[in-house]
Amino acid sequence: MVISFVVAGLIGALVALAELVSRYRDDPWRALVSLPAGLYVVVNLAGSVSGLWMIKQFGLTFGAAGAGLELTQVLVAGFGSSTLFRSSLFNVTVGNQVVGVGPSAVLTVLLSAADRAVDRGQAKIRSEQVRRIMDKYPFERGADALFQYSAATLQNFTPTETKAIEDRISSLRSGRESTLPDQVKSYLLGLALQTLVGEKTLRELVESLRPIIEQPPPAEQVLLDTLEAVGRSELRSLQARSGLPLYEFSRVLDALASAGRVSIDGDPGKETVSPANATA
Repeated sequence: MVISFVVAGLIGALVALAELVSRYRDDPWRALVSLPAGLYVVVNLAGSVSGLWMIKQFGLTFGAAGAGLELTQVLVAGFGSSTLFRSSLFNVTVGNQVVGVGPSAVLTVLLSAADRAVDRGQAKIRSEQVRRIMDKYPFERGADALFQYSAATLQNFTPTETKAIEDRISSLRSGRESTLPDQVKSYLLGLALQTLVGEKTLRELVESLRPIIEQPPPAEQVLLDTLEAVGRSELRSLQARSGLPLYEFSRVLDALASAGRVSIDGDPGKETVSPANATA
């Protein structure tokens, strides 16, 4: 009989471990070895053992008999106790909140507290990792490349996951999050991708793309090279020296000024341009 309780407890523990793995896909092992995760597993294990004890006390057979009775009771306790103990005998409305009265009143609180503690621990680690990986990574120029590179790296990137990341990028560019600083957008993109590819893979992808993404486009490089050669220059003179068409020159100059690569000073019609690190 003792072995039955041991097996039921192990099944309950495995169910808890599977739940944690499904929640923290980027690095499940780190989540599993944390103290709150251990509490989560222990509570589920105790629930399965208690469930088997109740089944035997009430003589529940679930339609089984003979040699299969013990196995049936163990399987029901191991796999079904988490559902049983999270159920409510009835619900009571307190204000605007529905409160379940039954076994779930205790177990749900314990499981939620343990799960929240695991989540908080993971959040701290994830934020530190992403901040280091995505530091100074340009969102506008590098988001699509990083997303496509990540999608090509994974062999089981599902359409649902692809749509979720695409929607995330669209929201950061033109949705309610579009006003966030570019660096914050990079952090948010990194967090979304880290869940799918993991911390090590994300780091390798970003480092391999960074030299390419951070290299100025040809037109910007032409203007920067010209400005470096002549130093501070008036707008008209700089445009003539660069050889860029006027519309292209204006677009590139605005982009470089927004990125902090050049400084524009002077009154309208008499503006001068200088490298951002040039001394006055």
